[in-house]
Amino acid sequence: MDMLKNYIIIAWRNLFRNKSFSLINIFGLAVSMSVCLLILMIGMDQYSYDTYHSKKDRVYRVHTTRYQVNSGESASSALPLAEKLKSEFPSIEAAAAINSEIGGDVIYADKFATGGGYFADGNFFQILDYSFKEGNPSTALNEPFSLVISSEVAQILFGTESALGKSVKFQDKDMRAMDIEEGNTVTDFGYFTITGVLNPNPGKTHLPFKFLASLSTMKSLPEGAVLSRGDEDWDNVWSNYTYVLLKEGQSKGDLQANLDQISEEIYGPRYDDKHSFKAMALRDLSPTAFISNTTHVSVPKVVLLILGVLCLVVMFSACLNYTNMAVARSLTRLKEVGVRKVSGANKAQIFIQFITEAVVISLCSLFFAFLLLQVLEQGFLGLTFNQYLRISFSQSLPGIFIFIGFSILVGIVAGILPASYVAKLNPVSLFNNLSNVKIFKSLGIRNVLLVFQFSISLIFIISIILIQSQARHMLNFDYGFDKENIVSVKLYDPANYQRFAQAVVSNPQVSEVGATSLIPGGGWNLTLDAVNLDFPTDTILTNYFDINSSTSAVLDLKLIAGQNLPMEGSDNLVLINEFAVKTFNLGSNEQAVGKQLVLDENGEFKNIQVAGVVRDFQFLSPDRAMESLVLRNRNDAMAFALVKVSGQNQQETLAALEAVWKEVNPDSKFSYKYLDQELLFIHQVLGDVMKVIGLISFLAIFVSLLGLLGMAMYTAQTRVKEIGIRKTLGSSIPQIIYLLSKGFLKLLGFAILLAVPAAFFINNLWLNFFASKVSIGLIHIGIGVGFILLISLAIILSQAYRAAVINPIDSLKNE
Repeated sequence: MDMLKNYIIIAWRNLFRNKSFSLINIFGLAVSMSVCLLILMIGMDQYSYDTYHSKKDRVYRVHTTRYQVNSGESASSALPLAEKLKSEFPSIEAAAAINSEIGGDVIYADKFATGGGYFADGNFFQILDYSFKEGNPSTALNEPFSLVISSEVAQILFGTESALGKSVKFQDKDMRAMDIEEGNTVTDFGYFTITGVLNPNPGKTHLPFKFLASLSTMKSLPEGAVLSRGDEDWDNVWSNYTYVLLKEGQSKGDLQANLDQISEEIYGPRYDDKHSFKAMALRDLSPTAFISNTTHVSVPKVVLLILGVLCLVVMFSACLNYTNMAVARSLTRLKEVGVRKVSGANKAQIFIQFITEAVVISLCSLFFAFLLLQVLEQGFLGLTFNQYLRISFSQSLPGIFIFIGFSILVGIVAGILPASYVAKLNPVSLFNNLSNVKIFKSLGIRNVLLVFQFSISLIFIISIILIQSQARHMLNFDYGFDKENIVSVKLYDPANYQRFAQAVVSNPQVSEVGATSLIPGGGWNLTLDAVNLDFPTDTILTNYFDINSSTSAVLDLKLIAGQNLPMEGSDNLVLINEFAVKTFNLGSNEQAVGKQLVLDENGEFKNIQVAGVVRDFQFLSPDRAMESLVLRNRNDAMAFALVKVSGQNQQETLAALEAVWKEVNPDSKFSYKYLDQELLFIHQVLGDVMKVIGLISFLAIFVSLLGLLGMAMYTAQTRVKEIGIRKTLGSSIPQIIYLLSKGFLKLLGFAILLAVPAAFFINNLWLNFFASKVSIGLIHIGIGVGFILLISLAIILSQAYRAAVINPIDSLKNE
């Protein structure tokens, strides 16, 4: 213990004796470590889901895949599956079905709470642990129109009163439990009785909700209110979830065998709509792979893996930078090591001393890394996608121990190489041996490291330039329709449109009012099969949505053939885009007018006639290529009002729109967005990616420059006497600078030759996901190369100049 104390004291003294060396190392390790700590915290957060359930090792959720193929995985399953498992397989202790088709406003007197939830059967609370503040979990979901609410909802509606037994009205708004956004329809589900109030969950859950309604309620709802058609509906595997609790001693393999048997029994004899089921343990639900119909938003495993690998690469690179600088600095400590050896110190003691110094520097770096982490956390919390991830950065004692352990590990990894070499019996040969360590024929380990670091840095720099260019391109993307000064208002009920349009059109700030069933360019699309009667055997999948006759004027859609849709609406007349004319093989735009098409809507065939052709516009999200489009004209399908307003007095105009809405549609709330803001989502996501990549780019460049600084310091110190001799023999300062710099310039050139093709290939991979994209040009590459060269040359030349101006008398006086 005394020996360790002595090592720490010596390490602390050396820390202050060599301030510049220590600061460079501490700051370099701190910057790298802060990002690694952030990634560690994200990982810990994602693996903290559902740890509080007492039976978590026996709980499974059943997923759906393509029949006998482990692809197309969905977190949902068929509604009757839970009952079949429970009744036919003795290995199942309990099984519960839940359905996601409920979400909206819970209304009590003049108060309301909005949120999403599930229909759930009474077995649900036998499987997952939920603490009841009020009510009995055994009976809470047994009767129709029973509602179990969260304590948050209870506080909003009832305050300090007991909620149990209260009757509340429920208006469904097609809102899902993840609370991302409510839908645009309103259905009256009637009155429910509060049968339970839940305490807050003690930890993170993969199944967030504001309330649970009894599953038996679904049978009593208005026709068409939910997709599930009954207890024997095996076709709908999209809106239901199945949870299973296995008996003690049963395994995942046993459950999977049961699921395979059911899948073969139900879907085996079919020709289409065939599915298989897959058992997923509760602990594997977060993080998970890329699957559909998840009940929560999480970071996929592959993303965590990529972040983890990136963390290790950057941290290892920073450790090697420390190694380079420690080796260079050790040149001044050879006499100290020699004295210690002569005094009786053995290899182990020298090794431990140098490792201790590395660990002390790493622990000092941890302090500064933790301060930087606070800044990174705030930046991460401000990213767009974190409003869905809701990652928590709360500190915990185990987390602090993990941080300290990580820091000690970094110190050991960083210090092990210099400690090993310095501890050798003959310290004079230490640096020659290290210089002779080869990876390739002509490059030492430090040279390969430098090439690798600067290649990665240049790839990041070019990538961030291209991401910024693509984001700017998307911001200025031409959708082919007018999106400026248009307010989209949710209708909730198609009947609300006519009253609102008639009342608001008299406002002098409003120039046009139209209606649509979805927001064009917003990322949503509906499809169905269409047939050109001239080619009855060819079925073509096409996109569609509904507009009225005024929408063309609001969006400034260009009618290039035929006529507009009728003002009164029509189930039979449609507009199509130019791409559809080609896809349906209708001839020219003029020839397409009047042609008959047949639409197949879930087995129901509808004859339609082409009234006109509009110029192609980007109705899909801007990352997708143009596709065929049918613009229908059904008044009962409208979901949004589009109001074209002037760009002046926007706040007054919005207040006037809201006042009109409340007057003519008092039972529906006024919910609006500006159309151009709705279309900025992809731009915001690109902005988030640019911030993340920008941070990593800065980190990679910073670590690379530290590595270059270490190499330059090492070269200068090992060649001090050579430089003194050359100057004595008549070499000028520029000649000395060239001598010291040419090796680095060759390495930088090699890094550029490796990085440019790699950057071109990597960035083309993600750019190919965009139908409209920027091209990788010489400007992007030139800016990246110029930036990295400018900074690198500044470091190389400054160190070379410092070495070149040393008085040769000082460098040779010991010879």
